[in-house]
Amino acid sequence: MNQDKKIALLIDAENISRNYRKTIMNELAKYGTTTYRRIYGDFTSRTISWTSEDMLKYSLTPVQQYSNTSHNNRNAGKNSSDITLVIDAMDILYSGNVEGFCIVSSDSDFTKLASRLREAGMLVIGMGEEKTPLAFRKSCEKFILLDVLSKSADKKQSDKKSDKKSDKADKKVEKADKTDKQDKKKTSKKAKSQPEEHTSAETIEVIEEKVQPHTEETEEKSTDTPTIMPLESITQLIKTEILPELADEDGWASLADIGNWLYKLYSDFDSRNYGFSKLSALFKSCEDFEVKPQPQTDPHSNVVYYLIREKV
Repeated sequence: MNQDKKIALLIDAENISRNYRKTIMNELAKYGTTTYRRIYGDFTSRTISWTSEDMLKYSLTPVQQYSNTSHNNRNAGKNSSDITLVIDAMDILYSGNVEGFCIVSSDSDFTKLASRLREAGMLVIGMGEEKTPLAFRKSCEKFILLDVLSKSADKKQSDKKSDKKSDKADKKVEKADKTDKQDKKKTSKKAKSQPEEHTSAETIEVIEEKVQPHTEETEEKSTDTPTIMPLESITQLIKTEILPELADEDGWASLADIGNWLYKLYSDFDSRNYGFSKLSALFKSCEDFEVKPQPQTDPHSNVVYYLIREKV
């Protein structure tokens, strides 16, 4: 990723919630510097969640577009904002001041705009929710699913909280064990068995109360991403089409090259969509592949590259 690329950020405020504002800025920072930061919509409408504080904090320039249609129309003003965004995008393109665009919307109306910008040699990054039509996703060089990343971040936070609760539960069990041992010294064998049973029941109760709800929540979330390319389909594609083209005589291929191939085929492919922060971690979890570090050519480099092949 070229950190020096100048990128124009254009946000459809009528289509994207402010809840993704941090994710948008953090993700875009990986691709370059945002020189234009504009957000479009009728900010007099109560349906827009973005606030003036958001504009100031993230240096966003609001482009107010009043409704030019009847208020009886539920889409009143929507097309006005979309058209304004498209016009500004073309003006920015012809200014020659940027090398890329980031269009933040789940609206398929921007499909043609994204295609036109790519034809002009621009890097085009799309950001939206899972409901974004496939046509718009494919028209971008890279498409980022904001709600999937948000769910992933929430799951990590939930895991951390669960770990803390588990630690507390373990401490309760340890404390109960110590108390039980002390009671054993003071009471008869008949009296000892009762605290042991109570402690065992208490332990089970703590585990069920603290751990089980998280497991159920995880199962629910795992079925909440129907539009993501199934991992089984990706592994099959790698085995049948990609590895035969890239692998050496021993069957090993560069994981980075495979990743680049997948990114070109699927603009919304991202290892984080499957719960892994890195591509290497994703494929290490797959039973179909072997993954190993690639021999270092630069002894001073801390970057680790990986090789991958199908398990025999």
